[in-house]
Amino acid sequence: MFFHFGVKESAILFSGWKTNDWQGVLGSCIGIFILGVIYEGLKSYRESVFLKLSYFYRNQKSRRKIILSPVHVFQTILHILQFTLGYFLMFIFMTYNVWFAIAVLLGVGVGFWIFSWDKYSPDSQCCF
Repeated sequence: MFFHFGVKESAILFSGWKTNDWQGVLGSCIGIFILGVIYEGLKSYRESVFLKLSYFYRNQKSRRKIILSPVHVFQTILHILQFTLGYFLMFIFMTYNVWFAIAVLLGVGVGFWIFSWDKYSPDSQCCF
């Protein structure tokens, strides 16, 4: 396996997602970029929901109430979605197509830039 600049990909994630020309690669790159942005947005959303509701978790008396709470179920579903998107992006990167790899990197980079700016605010839970 090696990185390449080709435009013919026999399968990207699914057998129906193929490219044969530069228009297909460009359209796929746009979709991949959007997936990367969505991944970072979902990750940031999960973190913000957790921080906002951490008080709820601390005041629960029993582990059973926490595990069965609607908030924890919602967080679990979001985690599964984030995990799935992360693997999709990894599999796309593993096509070793340079254009797709760049789209993944730019998508998660722009997504972080858009959604994670508030991590560095004075109100954040960090050590800065």
